[in-house]
Amino acid sequence: MAPPANASGGDAAHASAHGAGPGAADAHRRPAPAVIFDGDVGPDPCDFSTLAMLHHLHETNEINLLGIMGTMPERSNVEVVDVFNRWYGHRIPIGTFKDRTDRGYDRFVRPASQVAHTMFPASRTIAAHYASWHPKTFAEVPDSVRLYRRLLAAQEDHSVTIMTAGQLYNIKALLNSGPDAASPLSGADLVRKKVGRFVMMIGAFGKPMTAADLAYYRAEYGNHPPNAFFPLTVSQHASSSNGVGAEYNAHAWYPGLTQGVFERLDRLGVPKTFVGNEQGWRVPAGTAYNRLSAHHPVRMGYYVNNAGSNLVDPHVAKTDPAYDEIALLYLARGRGDFFDTTKGRARFESSGTSTWTDEPGSRDERLTLVPGVNDDHSLTRLVERLVMGPESTWTAPVG
Repeated sequence: MAPPANASGGDAAHASAHGAGPGAADAHRRPAPAVIFDGDVGPDPCDFSTLAMLHHLHETNEINLLGIMGTMPERSNVEVVDVFNRWYGHRIPIGTFKDRTDRGYDRFVRPASQVAHTMFPASRTIAAHYASWHPKTFAEVPDSVRLYRRLLAAQEDHSVTIMTAGQLYNIKALLNSGPDAASPLSGADLVRKKVGRFVMMIGAFGKPMTAADLAYYRAEYGNHPPNAFFPLTVSQHASSSNGVGAEYNAHAWYPGLTQGVFERLDRLGVPKTFVGNEQGWRVPAGTAYNRLSAHHPVRMGYYVNNAGSNLVDPHVAKTDPAYDEIALLYLARGRGDFFDTTKGRARFESSGTSTWTDEPGSRDERLTLVPGVNDDHSLTRLVERLVMGPESTWTAPVG
């Protein structure tokens, strides 16, 4: 398989292909937000679909994607991020966590990541499949802190949106950083000066699971068995709600990490929008991705990480919650007809347990779906369109 040319480009067809949907007109009227995306790549399939959605929104000038930061020690993650760059013809800078002074990361995160990516190997499988493209490797990309500081220093004050859709290892390292060639400011001061807001898919702020919730999950995720994302969704709701348990990104396999980062961010005063896991459960997405080529990295992310299903239904993508995609949709297009926001405060414990308290006048807010807004699957369909983009991108580019 020949590698594609890795050059930026665009065409008007891209805009018409996925500009429809509530909020699109407003998004095109306002300046595209400058975005740094910070997240993991797997094990959840939504990580792969969100990468595609980032590229499509960047292509249509709904966002200005400055850089992508990886959180995990899994080396194939960097290669996968660059495979997406090459697939869509962009040169988005890539950084990844390389802070060798963080002993907690070495102690807790490295072994947990090894287990996770062995059980859910889509990142490794995609990187191996596209090895002939010679994507950038872990060794070839800069430390996330170095790239963060360079990107932030070059932007206007309070102009950057940082979207986190993973664990906050990079944010901790950035806040701990000192002056360098890019900026004389400390990491904390650089964030205070350059970042206008955070949009963060982290935490669990919903109510405990009910029989009605279980019936919904069975209908939406268990309707085409086997689908591992059905029991995973049920188990996540059963184990995490407002003030109970810990959502995956907040838990982070790292005691005290999330709590410590938010204590520092709260002191900085940069506004934060929280998107809890309970919102993603109500936006099942994925079946439309079977229209993509069988080796499209999005489709691969869905079927490779659904091993039992892949044995019975090879190469078939099945529904998974659109956790990160709805956060990105809000970032790009605002509330539109789909979302509400409520002012308040999120508190995190050492374990990652999160508690939301409404507080009028707070600088922070929680994003929620308008009740019943996806009963007709209109939000699901919009997310899937934004992930898939124009049909010309459904197969691998010819270099």
